[in-house]
Order: sequence, then C-alpha cells, then structure tokens
Amino acid sequence: MAASVRVKNLPGISGKLPLSSRKRLCAVLSVLGLSVLLAACAGNAVPPGATNNTYGNQTLNGASYSDGTTPGHQDKVKDDTVQKANNQAAALAARKPPVKPAKPKKTAAIPFVRIPAASLANLDGKAVEAKLGKPEMQRGEGSAKVWQYRSDRCALDVFFYPQGNSKKPVLVHMLARLRNGDGKIDLQECLDEIVKSRKPHQG
Repeated sequence: MAASVRVKNLPGISGKLPLSSRKRLCAVLSVLGLSVLLAACAGNAVPPGATNNTYGNQTLNGASYSDGTTPGHQDKVKDDTVQKANNQAAALAARKPPVKPAKPKKTAAIPFVRIPAASLANLDGKAVEAKLGKPEMQRGEGSAKVWQYRSDRCALDVFFYPQGNSKKPVLVHMLARLRNGDGKIDLQECLDEIVKSRKPHQG
C-alpha cells in the first residue's frame, strides 16, 4: 500500500527554518505517517515475540494433522494406556481361580484276617458261606456237593458230604490247585488268596 504525506507550511516554524531543515522535517513526518498506515493495515498480525496458539495444528489440503507433540495428543495417549491397563487388571480380577481337583478320600484298609483251613471242617454250607462268601461255582455229585472258590492264581474245591444221623452235608474235604500250569500250591496259601480277594470275614 502506497501512502504519501503532504506537509504544509507550519505556521510560526516553517517560515523560520532554512530550506534544508524543512525538507528533513517533511521526510520525518512522511516516515511517521507511513508507519501509522502500515500498522492499520496489519490488523490482527501477530506481533514479534508472540506465540501462535494454533502452531502444530495446521491443515494440509483440508485435512487436519498433528506432529504428535501437542499436549492434547500426549494426554490422549496417556489416557489410552491407563485405560488399557485398567481393562487388563479388571479382566484378571474377573477370572475365577482354577478349580483344584478334589483329593480322593482315603479308605482305611481293612486288616487281613486269616481263616485257618482246619476251622472250616464239619461246617455246613451256610456257615462256610458266612466265612468265604458265595462260591463261583456249585455242582452236585450224588449225595455230595462241591463248591469252587477262585483267586487270580488258584482254585479251591470244597466238598460237602452227609455226616451222622442228620444226613446234613458238611465240609469234609478241600482241594487247592493252580489255575494255570501243573504246579502245586499249599491249601492254606490258596485259601488266604481267596479271602484277600473277597470282602474279609471274621474267622
């Protein structure tokens, strides 16, 4: 913008000043007037030393962008990090503790009570069943009855025959043998294995 200031003769001063002084005075006044006009045209220009509050939040082709260093951006990143940590903590707190498998109850072992083979002699079927339980097999041979008890390793045959005037069959003989092979096994040893494999009975 071009501007000119015309200085007229100042009453009482210009007439007394020499021509060169008047020219210098006119130049000074012209500069002052030009400064006033430039200040008026500047409007809302940011004065030297002032900070533009919108610096760092410029627009490029209509799209806003930020250099990531503005306080607002840093606060958002911090809030997002805190929120993520809180969500993780809440998720961990909501988890149910792992269920521990129940410990199996210990069953007290029933002590083995040996039944002497001789104690079964002359007992009828009910008495033998009370001590040894029901046999795995029963068969009849005339007036005699034969019961068989088994363990994993041996078989015990119990023979009942009628005795005395009552004609009631009672245990008169027992025979033990291995279930596999031709080896021999002691009668009491086989009876002990059968008792152990079954619910113990008091002898």
